[in-house]
Amino acid sequence: MRICLILCFTILFIQCKKSNNNYEEEQEESYSDENGYSDGTYCAEIDYYYSETGTSSTYTLLVEIENNELTVIYWPNGGWLDDSHFTPPDISSGEASFSSDRGVDYTVRIIGNEGDCSTSSYVTDEDDLIQQKEDDENEEYRKKQEEEDDEYRKKQLEEEEEKQAEEEKRRQEEESGE
Repeated sequence: MRICLILCFTILFIQCKKSNNNYEEEQEESYSDENGYSDGTYCAEIDYYYSETGTSSTYTLLVEIENNELTVIYWPNGGWLDDSHFTPPDISSGEASFSSDRGVDYTVRIIGNEGDCSTSSYVTDEDDLIQQKEDDENEEYRKKQEEEDDEYRKKQLEEEEEKQAEEEKRRQEEESGE
């Protein structure tokens, strides 16, 4: 029984080692120090930061590279962020940072080939970030409006109470003067 178990673990170890070597060879095929990355789709770790809301997160997504420039980030909902919203940065080193036209800061690190990627299933994309900011601003405006309305009503109530107190005082003076 022990010999069978040791044999199984040995075979498993050898297979894992072969798999790792295959992965490293695939990585070497898609990247070379001289030429950077071949045109195509890659797996990447994406960090974003939106200073307007202080929102930041990290996702694993597919990206498109053309001529060693990052040109597209694909969202899992079928959408994408492409070079019509940012100037394609050089990603030949495997990492690039840029800001989109909407002020979201991105850092993209290539972590593998397209087929090796287990992407994030839910991502807050730029549209969601901008909508969140607008919703927060609208909520802030609504609260401020409510506070101003409450303050106005309070002031009106105080003025009404003062007016009633003055009328009561005048009426009492008239009654005591008769």
